Amino acid sequence: MRPVHRFPMHSRTIPDAGLVIARWNDNELVFFDHERRESWIVYPPRTGYSFIRRVVAGGTLVERRRWSLAGAEEHVFTAAAGCAAHGLACAGQRAIQAAIDSGFNPFT
Repeated sequence: MRPVHRFPMHSRTIPDAGLVIARWNDNELVFFDHERRESWIVYPPRTGYSFIRRVVAGGTLVERRRWSLAGAEEHVFTAAAGCAAHGLACAGQRAIQAAIDSGFNPFT
């Protein structure tokens, strides 16, 4: 098992995205967007969390959680096609790109 990486919230803002890494481990990468008051959670295919449902084999689940609303928007990504429902124009692409920019591989 790889070590859990934790960064102080003020020191790991992803440029251009306004996203701050809140948590990083082998199962998930969590971003906070304080300005938009929302969280983005990236669950790669390797996640060991049993509550993650697999809609697409090998797909990456991206959840958007708005802090003022209950529930989450779910977006399933593949490296080849982007979001299954919205393609590369999906709002979740922002979290995928921020994950890649930070050195987290969202597709393995």
